[in-house]
Amino acid sequence: MMELKEYQEKALRAFEQWRDALDKARIEREAGLAALAKANAPIPQEYSDYPRAAWEALREIGGVAESAGAYVSRSNSGGEPIPHACLKVPTGGGKTLLAAAALQRLNRRTGLTLWMMPTRAIYAQTKAALKNREHPYREMLESASGRRVKLLEKDDPFTLYDVQNYMCVMLITLQGVNRSRNPDFLRMNRNSGDYTSFFPDSDDSQAIDAFLARSPHFQRDTDDAGLRQSLRNVIRMCRPVIILDEAHKAYAATAEGLGQLSRTVNSLDPSMVIELSATPSRDFSNLLVDIPGTQLHLEEMIKLPIRITTETGADWQHTLRTASIKLADLQNNADALQSAEGRYIRPIAVVRVERTGKDQRDGERVHADDVRDYLIQNLGVPPNGIAIKSSEVDELRGEDLLSETSPIRWIITKAALMEGWDCPFASVLVMLDNTRSRTALTQLVGRVMRQPHARRVSPDYAALNECHVICWKTPVGTAIEQVRYGLEHEGLTGLEDYVLSESGAVAT
Repeated sequence: MMELKEYQEKALRAFEQWRDALDKARIEREAGLAALAKANAPIPQEYSDYPRAAWEALREIGGVAESAGAYVSRSNSGGEPIPHACLKVPTGGGKTLLAAAALQRLNRRTGLTLWMMPTRAIYAQTKAALKNREHPYREMLESASGRRVKLLEKDDPFTLYDVQNYMCVMLITLQGVNRSRNPDFLRMNRNSGDYTSFFPDSDDSQAIDAFLARSPHFQRDTDDAGLRQSLRNVIRMCRPVIILDEAHKAYAATAEGLGQLSRTVNSLDPSMVIELSATPSRDFSNLLVDIPGTQLHLEEMIKLPIRITTETGADWQHTLRTASIKLADLQNNADALQSAEGRYIRPIAVVRVERTGKDQRDGERVHADDVRDYLIQNLGVPPNGIAIKSSEVDELRGEDLLSETSPIRWIITKAALMEGWDCPFASVLVMLDNTRSRTALTQLVGRVMRQPHARRVSPDYAALNECHVICWKTPVGTAIEQVRYGLEHEGLTGLEDYVLSESGAVAT
């Protein structure tokens, strides 16, 4: 079983405390409702919001994050309250691990869990981890369910028996439930013969009427004569736990975007929402745990400092040579480390270019093939040591970058690695896109910060504890501002003093 870091243990203790407070508030609510019904007394509107009561009770004893704002109440399409808590975890802090560990602590061996992700890249990464029965995340779910996990995708058939006897975990993207013109959304809402076990027999009109009376808000057929046997209705019927992974990537920083996400999640009638986010919104998220970037550094999860080198008077080839020299220096440290301690690290450089498309090589903008050719022909990099990752070409597919047999030392990309990709061996980021936009550095800086094995190396090889950003045609002040903004954007707060200029002095 994976050993948890101290901040992860603390976060999970806070989650357990919230779970117990919810149980207590729910029991008190049910008893109070029974007493009011017996006395034939009206039920106050606020009385039914037991998640708020639990939250406020926790707040009084310091059980929620100090940075938490006002509690955000939410209810499902039937008017029932939905408990919602957010764990604020920076990039590199183990959001997916905490999601799996939180499910393990719900004492819920069966039922449906919707694991919702905002992008295909994050979806693919999570799916790979949960499909692997030896992966720590999957092992947590197996332990929680008595080794009865059924991993599902949206088109996989499942039955009422499965939900009643297995921990069913369905992976789904937010687009599939949130965008009316999306094919996944349309499939989720259409009639299907795959879920008949959840519904009354089609010729049992009495049972159908009773079902519709209990669930007036469920989707009906267009003629309003019966209940639509759609995946959305099945999900609502199961009252799932929803894991909202990387939630900060799911909503725009607008009231409209937040409102749409709230409506989407609430309409699925979850019994609970567990949000994992690097930069949550106070208007959407109930902040149970707030983990700063300094905690990740203390627990040896990330490489620091970040050393910034900028080259404004040279060509991109010179910038690539500078990166090659840095990578060779890191490799020398890695070789010495392996010889002395037997610990394997293979430093990797990630190069961002301006173009990757097959027909976009024009000799003016830096293309992925330009960089590959220069590495091979001028810097002596073997062809199998280079991989291009783009929307058209994926030379990383099936490659285990942490394996000692992997030859990859250079990865060339434009935007394909901005999210949903982790490689702790990546320690040099080379920016050849000649842009002053914040976006690229903001999203890529976190890709080179993870510490291999979540453990710093000894001071004799301290260069391996650092990460490096080398920029072409970007003023040093701009690069520093972008990196600092990127750290904040990835939830890595409190690390500003670890952004160093080329000379090693603290940047101002």
